[in-house]
Amino acid sequence: MVDAQEIKRLAYQVGFDLCGICSPDLIPEARERYYLWLEKKYHGELGYLAKDPQRRSDPRLLLEGGRSVIMLGLNYYQPNSEIVPEGCGRVSRYARGRDYHKVIAKKTKEMIRGIESELGSDESAQFRWFVDYGPMLERAYAEKAGFGYVGRNGMLISRQFGSWLFLAEIITTLELLPDDPKAIKHGTCGTCKKCIDACPTGAIVEDRVVDSTKCISYLTIERPVEFDEALIPKIGDRIFGCDVCQEVCPHNFQRQKLTKHDEFLSGGVGEFIDTRKVLAMQTREDFLAMTSGTPLTRTKLEGLQRSAGWVRGEGR
Repeated sequence: MVDAQEIKRLAYQVGFDLCGICSPDLIPEARERYYLWLEKKYHGELGYLAKDPQRRSDPRLLLEGGRSVIMLGLNYYQPNSEIVPEGCGRVSRYARGRDYHKVIAKKTKEMIRGIESELGSDESAQFRWFVDYGPMLERAYAEKAGFGYVGRNGMLISRQFGSWLFLAEIITTLELLPDDPKAIKHGTCGTCKKCIDACPTGAIVEDRVVDSTKCISYLTIERPVEFDEALIPKIGDRIFGCDVCQEVCPHNFQRQKLTKHDEFLSGGVGEFIDTRKVLAMQTREDFLAMTSGTPLTRTKLEGLQRSAGWVRGEGR
C-alpha cells in the first residue's frame, strides 16, 4: 500500500523541492477564468492553448479512473548580474541552464518507477504526467495542492520559494489523501500592485490576467507573426524571456533561494548572449551548437535573431 507520505518521500528522494496532492475534480473558477482568457484572445498565436479547452481544464478527462493529482515543484532561482556586458542580451532565469522539461521528465519517470516498485505485484496503478506543455491548468491545481496562491501577475507564489518554481503533475488512479490548501499561510497580494506597475509593456491587464500578446516572454520566445511594434522599444536588453513581474514581487525578496539543481546553473547558454554572435549565425547547425538541450531551441534561429536585433535597437 502506497500512501501520500510515501509519495512525498519518493518525490523528495528523486530531487523535487515540493510535492502536494489534490483531487482531479474540476475547479470551476479556474475553468471560467481560462475560458474568458481565451475569449479575449489573450493567448495570441498560441493556438494549442485554445484546442479542446474542456479537456485542458478538467484532469478527469486525461486519465480514465484518475483519482489523484500529484503536484511537483522545482526551484530554479538564481540571481542576476548587476551589469549587462556590452552587446549582450539577458536570458530569463528559467532558461539559462539545461532544458527543464528534460530535467523534470527524468525525475518524474524515476519517481513513478519508485512508486511501482513500492506497489509490488499485488497492486497496480496507472499514471499520466505532464510538464507545462501538457493540457492542464497546473497553477490552479498547484494552489489546490497547497503549493501557494496565484498572485496578481498570474504566477504561483509559494511560502517556501516565492514564484521561482517549475511545476509538473502526475495524474494517477491511486486514491491518495489530499493536502489542505490552507495548511500553509502563503500570504496574499493585499493592495500591492508592483508587478502591474513594473511590467514594461502593460501585459498584466487585471488581477491574475496576463495578455500574452503584450508579454515580453511571448514576443521574444514564441515568434508571433503579428504584434504591436510599439512594444519593441520596451523590451530593453531582454533577448529571451522576462522576469520583471517576479523581480519586483515583495514575497520573493525573502523567499527566493539559490537553486540546488546544477542543471539550471550550468550546461546551458548562461545569463547573457552576445547579440553579434547570434546575428552572425548562418545555419540551423550554428544555432543548435549554442542552444541544443536548452529552452532556447523553441524560438528557432529566426526568432533569436529577431530578438537580438531588437536588443541592439534594430528594426524599431
